[in-house]
Amino acid sequence: MRAKPRIDRRFAPVDETVPLAAMPARVIFNDAWGNVEQTFDIAELAGVPADLAAILLRAFHVHDLAGARKTRTARWHALKEIAEFLRDRRDVETARDLDDALLRRFAGWMAERHDRARGPQSLAGQVSLLRPLIERAAHDNPDVFGGPRTIPAYLFPNSHKHRQPKRRLSSQDMKAILAACYREIDEAWETFQYGQAIAALPEPPPLIPRGIGKDRLIWLHHRAGRGIAPTVEQMRAHGLGKDTLLLYGRQRGFARHYHLITDTLVPFYIALAIQTAANPDPLRLIRRDCLVPHPLDEERMFIEWLKPKTGGRIKRMQRRSFDRRRSRSAPRLVEMLLKMTAPLLPHVGEQDRDRLFLIRRMGSSRARGHRHLAGVIRWETLAVAICRFIVRSNERIEAWNAAHPERPRRLLPDFSAGLFRGSVATAHYEASEGDILAPKAVLNHVSVATTSAYIEGAAAQRIERETIARLQELMLAWVIPRPMAPSGAGERQMASVLFGNDCLAPVSGAGGLCPKLGGCLACPGLVVPLDAEHLARILQARAHLEEARDRIDPQRWALFYASSLRALTHDLLPDFPDELLPKARRIAASLPPLPDLE
Repeated sequence: MRAKPRIDRRFAPVDETVPLAAMPARVIFNDAWGNVEQTFDIAELAGVPADLAAILLRAFHVHDLAGARKTRTARWHALKEIAEFLRDRRDVETARDLDDALLRRFAGWMAERHDRARGPQSLAGQVSLLRPLIERAAHDNPDVFGGPRTIPAYLFPNSHKHRQPKRRLSSQDMKAILAACYREIDEAWETFQYGQAIAALPEPPPLIPRGIGKDRLIWLHHRAGRGIAPTVEQMRAHGLGKDTLLLYGRQRGFARHYHLITDTLVPFYIALAIQTAANPDPLRLIRRDCLVPHPLDEERMFIEWLKPKTGGRIKRMQRRSFDRRRSRSAPRLVEMLLKMTAPLLPHVGEQDRDRLFLIRRMGSSRARGHRHLAGVIRWETLAVAICRFIVRSNERIEAWNAAHPERPRRLLPDFSAGLFRGSVATAHYEASEGDILAPKAVLNHVSVATTSAYIEGAAAQRIERETIARLQELMLAWVIPRPMAPSGAGERQMASVLFGNDCLAPVSGAGGLCPKLGGCLACPGLVVPLDAEHLARILQARAHLEEARDRIDPQRWALFYASSLRALTHDLLPDFPDELLPKARRIAASLPPLPDLE
């Protein structure tokens, strides 16, 4: 039988060294569908030796191919830092001149710069972004560097201790922000419903005596854009001019009648960010199928979203439950968003079709590298739109305060999307009077150690100081005896526990009685000060137990009281000095009698 030839399954070596001439003018990152996601101009690294620039750019492209947009941007800024450092150095002409000593000088150069106010934490972050690129470049090009290269670790020790507390929004601030959001949400929803009602008409509305009329324009633009705001080319093809929209907020303002736009998206995003306490970027990428029915309560709905962990390689499901009967609850807002973004779905790419926060790109999509007219809102666009929302809302509030000085409204503070999660956690911590489990449940954290990093602010510090002071007072109450009020010899005083000692926590954390109540001598938290007052109580208790031993059933005595007498006689009494005995005997004679033991 003829033998089959063997298959060579060995990997062929690949030369990953890329010359600078083969590098394009820009570093381009594409998404999974081939669309341009992010670009970086290589001219910003001018001054870096040609071969070193090619190696670093190759390492940057390979290392961050599946990275997040914000991580790529931060790493590119770090590359510009090292390019600025190398631009003024004449001893670095090729990639071979990049050694460990040069990297140490670069770290020192960053720390000594006075043109930017950056602390140790910021410097450590810049170094941590560059370290994997340099290590990858040295590993992939051993013939150039001759060995491994790396930035030394711990150049900025204890950098985490220099972190300044993050600003937190107060509960009143967040209530004012929510009120402004709900106002714009109502306006956006009313405008959208009005536009959809006009677009659903079989025939265009009639002309008005002077001009075309707003309703007729809504109908014509809806047909020209195939359900969304038309492009300039589509408007020209249907004989519609841009000047006709000047009275109605131009094309961007007129698009509110058809679908969601950037300015109408922002109040929805902020309201959901406060209600869900979600991370800002995972909330921006929330899916359209985020609503999940409650298995037991028909009036409640879950909102689910994915939170990337460990650099985006692991995604953990986040979930919160809401009462959908409230008109402005999170499920109701999501239902509005689903309807307001439904007209955009035919114009969205495959990579964004399952997202909730979709917008119509009103500018030239081809000039910006977009293949589709609509898509998920970008982080940079969202940040700028939030600033416009603050200015717009404060102008409305100032006008209200001028017209109604007797009922002034609170102005909105400056904020960003990253403040809401920590501010909501701090608000729940304050409302629960220092119970860290309350914000832990809201943030969906596994450990309270993670939650503690989110709780900051003056109010949270005040609660922590009060809690520590209260616990210290409880500890002192165990050690420092309270003065005893005089009482008659024949008066009987009921003690909270046996032998007249006070129990500071007779109720356990679960709400029941302490399992050691009545047997405090076996309590691991027992504290007995070495003074005459407490020695008098112990002498009285020992005499009381010895007297009861002769009249109580021996088995009952051994079961309930024998261990207490042994603890008093062998564990506590030997620790008291002998000079306290005379005074303690005099005090014991005046103490009220103990209750009878049965």
